[in-house]
Amino acid sequence: MNGFMHTLTWALLHFLWQGAAIAAFAAAAMFVFRAPATRYLIGIGSIALMFVAFAATLGTLAASPGDAAPVAALTTAFVATAPSPAIAYEPQLSALSSSDELAWVAQTWLAGVCLLALRVAFGLLFLERLRRQNLGSLPDALVERCKLLQRKLGITRVVRYCECRLVAVPAVIGMFRPIVLLPLRALTGLTPAQLEAVIAHELGHIKRFDVAVNFLQVIAETLFFFHPAVWWLNKRIRADREDCCDDLAIAACGEKASYARALATMEGWRDVPDFAMAATGSPVAARVARLLGVHRGTRSAGVVTATLVLTVALAAGAISLSLVKPAEAGAFIGEEPVLLAQVSAKPAPAAKPAPAAKPAPDAKPAAPARPAGEAGRATSAQPAPTARNAASAEPSHGSYIGQIREAGYDSIEVDDLIAMKVHDVTPAYIKAIRDMGYDVNPDQVVAMKVHDVTPEYVNAIRGMGFKPDADEIIAMKVHEISPDYVRQMRAMGFTPNADELIALKVHEVTVEYRDALAAAGYKLDADEIIQAKVMDITPEFINEVRSHGFKNLSMDQLIQLKNADVL
Repeated sequence: MNGFMHTLTWALLHFLWQGAAIAAFAAAAMFVFRAPATRYLIGIGSIALMFVAFAATLGTLAASPGDAAPVAALTTAFVATAPSPAIAYEPQLSALSSSDELAWVAQTWLAGVCLLALRVAFGLLFLERLRRQNLGSLPDALVERCKLLQRKLGITRVVRYCECRLVAVPAVIGMFRPIVLLPLRALTGLTPAQLEAVIAHELGHIKRFDVAVNFLQVIAETLFFFHPAVWWLNKRIRADREDCCDDLAIAACGEKASYARALATMEGWRDVPDFAMAATGSPVAARVARLLGVHRGTRSAGVVTATLVLTVALAAGAISLSLVKPAEAGAFIGEEPVLLAQVSAKPAPAAKPAPAAKPAPDAKPAAPARPAGEAGRATSAQPAPTARNAASAEPSHGSYIGQIREAGYDSIEVDDLIAMKVHDVTPAYIKAIRDMGYDVNPDQVVAMKVHDVTPEYVNAIRGMGFKPDADEIIAMKVHEISPDYVRQMRAMGFTPNADELIALKVHEVTVEYRDALAAAGYKLDADEIIQAKVMDITPEFINEVRSHGFKNLSMDQLIQLKNADVL
C-alpha cells in the first residue's frame, strides 16, 4: 500500500469511532434542547465537526507517515487480552495492520464516493435543465403577493417566482439565484391563504440559506456514505429544518389549522427533484402533530442508545490513540475479544462435574374427578387468539392499535397510526366511510377526518350528480364546495366536473368576471375561464391588446401573449 492509501485507510477507520462519538454527543444535546432552531444548529455543528475531525486525522497521519503507533495500538490491545494460545497469531495480526491487505478499504471508499458524486452531478444538471427550459410565468397579482410576503419576512435577495409542471409541490431551487417553483396543482388545489402560507415556508428556506446547508449535507453523505451516524444526523437536520420553516410560515401568516390542512393535502403529492427544498421534505404526520400542539413522550431509549454508542466510541478512540495501556484494554473490549475468537480456536474448557441430581418432588395427589352434574359449571376453555391479535398479550379491543387493526389496517405504519390517533379517527368513522363505498388508505381517512368529510356531505355532493373518488371528495370539502355553489356555477352556464369546480372556487371565478369577458366577446366554458383567470386575463388587458391593432384574437392567443409578457 503506498503512503497516501495507507494514510487514507486509517483516517477512514478512525472516523468510524469519531463519527459515532460526535453523533452520540449531538443526540444527547438534542434531547436536552428541544427547540427546533437549537436542534438544527446542533446538527449542523456536528456535521461540520465531522469534516474537521476527518481532515485533522488525515493531516496528522500524513504528517507522520512512519508513526504506526496509533495503528498498532488497537491490535496490541486485542492481542494482549487474548488467551495464551492466541499469542502465536500476534505476528500475523501485526503484519495485517501494516501490509497491503487493507488497501481495499480506501479503494472501496473511493469507488463509493465516485458513484455518489455522479448522483450529485446528475441532480445538479437536472436542476439546471429545469431552470432553463421548464419554467413558466405566474400571474402578476400572485407575484406581487409573493414579493409582499418576501418583504414581510425581511428577505432582500432577488427571488424569482415561476410555474413548473415538473414538480407537484412548491419547492425552492438555486443557491445563489433562488427560484420558488409553484406547480399548477398547488395553484388550483390550495386556497389562497394556504398557498400563501406554503410560499412563506419556501421563503423561509431562502431566508435561512437552507439550500447551501443542504448541499453541505449532500457532500457529507457522499464522503461518509459508509457511516450510519451521518445518515441519521442528516435525517434529523432535515426534519428540524422543516419545523423551523413551519414556524416562520405560521409567524408570517397565522392560522395553524389552515396550514396543517395544506400540509395534509400535499402529503400525497411528493414529487420533487433531488436537492430541492420542498414543503413536504419530512414526515408530515409529526409536523402536523407539532403544529396542533400534540406532544409525544420523551424517548428515553434514544438517550440510553446514545450513551452506549458514546461509551463504545470513546473507548475505541482511546485504545486506537494509545491513551490506555494494552493490559488495561480488557476493561473496554472484554476479556475474550470476538476478533481473536475468529482467528484461533480456543481450547475446550475442562468439563465441570455434573451437579448432583435433585430428588424428585413428591407426587401431588390427583385432583378428584368432578361429578357429572358439575361439568356444566366448569370454566370453558378460552379460544386461541387469532393471528391478528397474537402480537399483543391483551385483547385487541382494549387498545387503539388493536381497534385500528380490526378495522382492516393490519400493516399500518407508526406515523399513520399516530396521525389517526391525533385526529381522532375511530373504527366507527372508518366504517361510515367504507359504507359510502370508499376503500381508503390511512392518509385518506386522516384527511377526511381532518376536513370533516361526513356521510351527509358525500350524499349531498352525490345528489348534485357527482361521483367523486376519495381524493376528489377531500378536495371538494377542503375548498368548501357546497350544493349551493354547484347550483351557482350551473346557473352561469357551466357544467364543471369535480376538478373544474374546485379550480373555479380556488380562483374565485364570479358572475361579474364571466359577464365582463362575455361583454368583450368571449363566451368560455369552465376550463377556458379558469385558464383566463389564472393568467389574469382582464377586460383592460383585452382592450390594451386591441389598441395595438389585434382585434380578433382567441383566448388561447391572449393567454400566450400574457404568458410571454409581450405587453
